[in-house]
Amino acid sequence: PIKMIRFLLLITTMLTYIFCSAQNHEIKDCGQHLYLKRLLKNPTRQKLHEKEQKQLKIQEELFSSSKNNKGIVYKIPIVFHVIHNGGIENISTAQILDALEILNRDFRKLNPDTATVDPLFQGIVADVEIEFVLATKAPDGSCFSGITRTQSPLSYVSDFNQGADQINTIISSNDVYQGNWSGHNYLNVIVCGNPSDGVAGYTNYPSNFFGTSMGNGIWMKYNYMGSIGTSNPTRSRVLAHEAGHWLNLPHTWGSTNEPGLPSNCNSDDGVADTPNTIGSVWCNYHDTACGPVSNVENYMNYASSCRKMFTAGQAMRMRTAITSSIGGRNNLWQSSNLIQTGTDGPAPFCEANFTANRITICEGDSIDFTDNSFHNVISWDWTFSGGMPLNSNAQNPVITYNNAGTYEVSLTASNGTSSLTESKVDYITVLSSSGLPLPYNEGFENSILPNNDWTIGDENWEVTTSAYSNGSYSAQLNNHQITNGGVQELISNTIDLSNETEAVITFKYAYANKNNSNNDHLHVLASKDCGQTWSIRKIITNQYLPTAPNQSNGFVPNSNQWEEVYITSIVSSYCVSDFRFKFAFHSGGGNNFYIDDINIFPASVLGVNTSDPVINLYPNPAKSLVNIESTTLIESLLVYDVFGRMVDSLKNINKLNFSITTESWAKGTYLIKLQSSSHNSFLKVQKL
Repeated sequence: PIKMIRFLLLITTMLTYIFCSAQNHEIKDCGQHLYLKRLLKNPTRQKLHEKEQKQLKIQEELFSSSKNNKGIVYKIPIVFHVIHNGGIENISTAQILDALEILNRDFRKLNPDTATVDPLFQGIVADVEIEFVLATKAPDGSCFSGITRTQSPLSYVSDFNQGADQINTIISSNDVYQGNWSGHNYLNVIVCGNPSDGVAGYTNYPSNFFGTSMGNGIWMKYNYMGSIGTSNPTRSRVLAHEAGHWLNLPHTWGSTNEPGLPSNCNSDDGVADTPNTIGSVWCNYHDTACGPVSNVENYMNYASSCRKMFTAGQAMRMRTAITSSIGGRNNLWQSSNLIQTGTDGPAPFCEANFTANRITICEGDSIDFTDNSFHNVISWDWTFSGGMPLNSNAQNPVITYNNAGTYEVSLTASNGTSSLTESKVDYITVLSSSGLPLPYNEGFENSILPNNDWTIGDENWEVTTSAYSNGSYSAQLNNHQITNGGVQELISNTIDLSNETEAVITFKYAYANKNNSNNDHLHVLASKDCGQTWSIRKIITNQYLPTAPNQSNGFVPNSNQWEEVYITSIVSSYCVSDFRFKFAFHSGGGNNFYIDDINIFPASVLGVNTSDPVINLYPNPAKSLVNIESTTLIESLLVYDVFGRMVDSLKNINKLNFSITTESWAKGTYLIKLQSSSHNSFLKVQKL
C-alpha cells in the first residue's frame, strides 16, 4: 500500500507538472528578449544598449540612496491602439478597461492574492507607486476615450520587423488622430491579432534608440488582455509582465527568453532581492535548482497562474527607469505632459456614442447595444425607432425589432451636470423573416449598390456597365485600387428556402491577377439564421481564381473571360425562410473582380425534366468509370465537387453514348453538367 501511495503521488505530481506546463506555455512566448536579440545584431545598437544599461545602473544606485525615492506616485498616460480586421481581435472597451484595472492593481500591490505570497518573500512585496492613467486628449488636443481602433489585415503579422508596419497603419488609419503618438507623451499599447511569431506580447527596455516614435511601446496579443472577453484570469498578468520589461526589468533568471536552462543559474537580472533561478513555467514552489528557493510568484517569471508580486528591488529599478531621460520615460509624468494628455485630473465628459453587435437582423431578432460614451457617464436615455421597448435607461440595453424596415437609434448621455446626444439615422436594418421566393436570380440590371436586396461591407463595390456576362450590367469590386488588403463583402437579403430540402447557387465571375505574387481569393458563405452566423460553402483560392492572364492596368473582362461556378452544398439545414449568402473577397494585391448572373434554384431542378433529353448515367455510385447514354448529342461535360470546384471536363464530345473515368476523383458527391446545343442537364453521381 505504501508503495502504491508513493506511486500515485508521483503520478499526481507528474500530471500536475504537465497540466501546469500546458496551461502556462503561452506565457513562455514573451517576445521581449527575442525582439532585443534582433535589435542587438546591429553593432551600433549593441553599443548604445550597453552604454544605456550602465547609465541606468548608476542612476539606480543614486536613486536608491535618495530620500525622494519613496512616496511619489508617478502617473503614466496610456493609450490602447487596437488593430483589428473585423474579427474577435477587436476586443471590447470593457475588456481593455479590465486589463488597465488589473495592471494598476498589480503595480500598486492592491491585488488580494499578495496575502498568499510565500512567507519567504512576504516582506519584500512592493507597491511600485506607478499608476497608468487612460489618456483623454489626442496629440491634436481633441478629447477621446483613450482607445483608438484601426482596421487592417496587419493585425496579424509573422515577424517582429512588421511591428513598424503596424505602427504605420495606426498612424495613417486610426479613428481618432492620424499622426505620431509620441512615446515621450504616451505609453502606447498596441493590441492586435498576432504581435509576432505567436508571442503573447513584447516590448523593449528604455532606450533613446526609438526617439519620440511609437516604437518604444508595448505589443499585446488580444487574448492576453485582462481577465474577461477573449482573455481569462490566468492570462491577465501578462500586461504587468510586459510593463515590467518596459520599465527595464529582465526576467527573474536574467536576460534570456528560455526558462529551465541550467545556464540560467549563472545569469542575473540585476535585482538583489530576486534569487538566482533557472526559471519555471509552472508553480514549482520548491524550485531550488540554483540553490536558493525561486520566487516563482514574481510577475517576471513565467508561472502565469501564480504570479502576484514585484519585489522592492524591482520597484526601485522600475522607478529609476521612469525618472530617467533614457527613453524619454521621465517626460511622461511631468505636469505639463499630464495636462497635454488629459491625465491631470478627472476625465472630461465629451462624447455620447454607441455601437450595436449587429446592424442588420431579421424580424423578431434582438440587438445588443453598447454605450461607448466618455467620460464618467452616469445616466442614459435611449430611443429606438421601431424597437421593443421604444425607450430605455439601461447603459447597455437589448432591443427586439418585430417589423421589417430601417430605423434610427438615439442616445442622450449625461454626467449629471451636462448632456450630449448621438443619433444614427437609418442605423438598423430589419429584413423580412420570410425571404424572396425561388427561383432567385440577380443580374444587377439597372440597379446600384447597396440596394434593398444587397448590402456591402466596402464602398469599393459598385454596379458597372463596363463588363457583363449577360445583359448590360454586373457587380464590380474595384480591387485594383485596394492597397491595404482586407475583406470586401457583398451580402444578400433573405431568401426563402423553407420549402426545399436542398438548393444550388450558381454565379459567374471574372478576375485577373496583376502579377504572380498576388494572393486574392474568394469565399462564398451561407447563413441559416439571417446572418447571425456564417459558414463557408465554397473557397476559390488564387491558384484557381484567375479567368484571364495577368494585367497591370485595371482589368475589364471580355465575354470569354467569365467562369461559371456551381455550389451544391446548400443542404437541408440551410433550407430556412431567412437564408442569406455572401461573397467575401479577400484582397491580396490583384486586379478587379466581377460577379454576374447569380441564381438559386431547388436541387430538384437537377433531375430530369420532361423537356430535357433522356439521359442515363451508370453505375451510380461509381468506382472507376461512369457511362452516359443520351437521346441528344452531348457536346461537352463539366464535373463539380460539393464546393463548386470544377474537377474534370470533356470538350468536343459530340456523342450520344460515351464514358468518363472517375479514378482521379476523391470519394464523395459530384455534379455533372452535360451541355448540348439546346439543353443543359445536371446529374449527381457518387464516387466510391
